[in-house]
Amino acid sequence: MDDPHTDAEKLAIRCPGCGQRFKVGQELKDRMVECGTCEHRFRVNEEVVVRQKKFYPGERRDRGLEQFSRIPKGAGIPANFQTIQYSQEPAHVPIAGTSPLRMMFGFVAVAGVVLVLLLLAFGGKPGGMLDGATQDKRLMLAAFTAVVAWVFLLAANPAARIKATFGAILCTVSLMAFPFLFTEGNQPLVSHGGTLPLNPVPTHEEKPKEAGTLADLKKEIGYEPLEKELAKYAGKPELAGRSAAGIWLRGLQGFHKPQVQDYIVRTTGADPSSHMYPRNPDYLMVVSGISGDLGALARLCERFGEVPRVIDELRVVEVQVDNSLFDAGDLEKLSDKANPAFYELNRREIESIDLERARLAIGRLADAEPKLYRKDIVARLLQLLKEGDLEMQDSICKALLVWAEPGDGSEVSVRAALAKLVPQAQAVKIPESMLKFLAGRKDAESIPLADALWMSDHDRWEEIYGNFGPPIEALVISHFAGASPPMKRSGARLLGRVGGKASIPILEGARQGADAELAVFIERSLAAIRGRN
Repeated sequence: MDDPHTDAEKLAIRCPGCGQRFKVGQELKDRMVECGTCEHRFRVNEEVVVRQKKFYPGERRDRGLEQFSRIPKGAGIPANFQTIQYSQEPAHVPIAGTSPLRMMFGFVAVAGVVLVLLLLAFGGKPGGMLDGATQDKRLMLAAFTAVVAWVFLLAANPAARIKATFGAILCTVSLMAFPFLFTEGNQPLVSHGGTLPLNPVPTHEEKPKEAGTLADLKKEIGYEPLEKELAKYAGKPELAGRSAAGIWLRGLQGFHKPQVQDYIVRTTGADPSSHMYPRNPDYLMVVSGISGDLGALARLCERFGEVPRVIDELRVVEVQVDNSLFDAGDLEKLSDKANPAFYELNRREIESIDLERARLAIGRLADAEPKLYRKDIVARLLQLLKEGDLEMQDSICKALLVWAEPGDGSEVSVRAALAKLVPQAQAVKIPESMLKFLAGRKDAESIPLADALWMSDHDRWEEIYGNFGPPIEALVISHFAGASPPMKRSGARLLGRVGGKASIPILEGARQGADAELAVFIERSLAAIRGRN
């Protein structure tokens, strides 16, 4: 049924040809139109207009509604079956995720407790954060951590306070027990109110005689670590000739500790486990596994301070540290060769116990003309040759090529350093400057070392080996017969440079059956030898 209220201004028409209904506007009244279905043409007039009868609600009956039941008026019909009975709905626990803030609180509490427990267990070792912290201070740290952990655990578990309380109690018991289980280093650091006399005593043989004086010194120094270390070497035949000693460093600034410790271990050959203990405001360095008397150790300590006395009864060397010796010079003056202070400042730099400062000064001196302090600089370079690594030894030998003089003992020191490295030729890169220096001095005692290097890598060492001259001829000839083809070529070239009449039969014999390349080298070498003779 068409809704009369939707298109009140339109006419409902029926096609006379096919009976299809349409709606058209009032402007088409009395005009010809064409049916869109059957294409029949007709005029819109009263004959094709469809008239609808108006009706009101309730005037028409719809038989389709009879299928639905009706509720009778009056009392309801009693049911003849048992109705279902439902139990009471249970209370459900609300399900919700843990907030990130509470998770963070829990993590902070657990992580803080674990870190403090590790600190209490291992922080009392020598040099640790709790070394010298008393038992009371450790208990205060444990109690404070327990309180903080309690607060954070309760904040992280507001709905499970009993569980959080139980966890907090467990943390508290663990924290309070650790200071009693791990007691290492819980003795307070010694802080002396005054200073001992720093005037040097006439000799190191003067020793404190009274037992009370030694006891006071032990207390002032904080002697316990050294006493324990000395006990390790007492009565052990396998450690005969080795012992421990202490260096009482008065006035040492904390940021110079690594330099002093590295210097002492490097120069004495001490055990790398040698440790420095803070003794506010001083330090006690326990040097383990050294040999020799305390006098030698005292002379080494004079490099960075004054030695007022050596306490033989306690095996302690007292040093008043001069912290100004650790300060580097003006870089502009150190680099300016025209500056009058260039040689003086760089000489002081290479005398520093800091190897990095010495390394830089050696590089500057290697490019400078040897005008001033030549003997002092060479002597210090030879000392550093024993202490430095391969890189520093390379720099030192380059500097010695410029600064060393005949007869100053440089050959002996360089040869000794090279002799330690030759057995490791396959594992380490030996500095070429060491062999260049010895070859330049024509040091005959270094020829076996140079020969061994040439045998290990003839391509690298051939040129420098030949600089030793005719003395190497016999060694080269001895290797020639059983050498590999590449080494024979190297040997032929060497004999061409330094060989004499003794090399001619060897080369002529090797020419028979030689490959083309080796034959060329042999011909050139024979021509060079005959030209010299």
